[in-house]
Amino acid sequence: MPTSAAAIRKANKATAAELAVSVPALYHATGRQFSISIRTAMSLSEHERAQIWGLFEENMYTLYANSSFGWAPRSKKQEMFDARSRFIIASQEDTLTRNTPDIVAYTIFRFDKEEYQDVVYCYELQVSKNARHCGLGKLLTQRLSDIGATWGMKKVMLTVFKANRSALSFYRSVGFSIDEISPDHPANLEDGTPNYTDYSILSIPTQ
Repeated sequence: MPTSAAAIRKANKATAAELAVSVPALYHATGRQFSISIRTAMSLSEHERAQIWGLFEENMYTLYANSSFGWAPRSKKQEMFDARSRFIIASQEDTLTRNTPDIVAYTIFRFDKEEYQDVVYCYELQVSKNARHCGLGKLLTQRLSDIGATWGMKKVMLTVFKANRSALSFYRSVGFSIDEISPDHPANLEDGTPNYTDYSILSIPTQ
């Protein structure tokens, strides 16, 4: 088995095609068909980047603006479209116009190390309003676990705003819990001192 550092390096060198082995090309739900693909940041067109950013801004602007992170589009775009970022994208074709398929959901992830553990870190999970209740969020989180297991990662981890109650509820429903490195984990609270951070770090084992 590769050492920890070697496992991360190997995973980060994986091509989109190699990662796609863990991801089905099509997903059907509620009478709709979605195409699922894995992309690297470098392979995205300007149109796709605009769609990805637009969906993020629509879903997250208010949460960021009211958080300790603040709304900082320049640095956030740099994070999202970093060369190490990988994307699992769900798109749906407009059968009437046959235009370029719209991106209706995606997750952004990287292979990384957190507290001596190799992890798949989920930077974003976004689903458009007109594609919710189709199971896409559950599908994308499951594929993150599958990819992590295939490439020797121990966990899927993510950061979520406490104010984002719907996201918290969703992540708990699919098996995520507060990670031991989260500032609000009981082990990190001294003498019962309240924790005032506005986010939690969640994780789920890949196997």
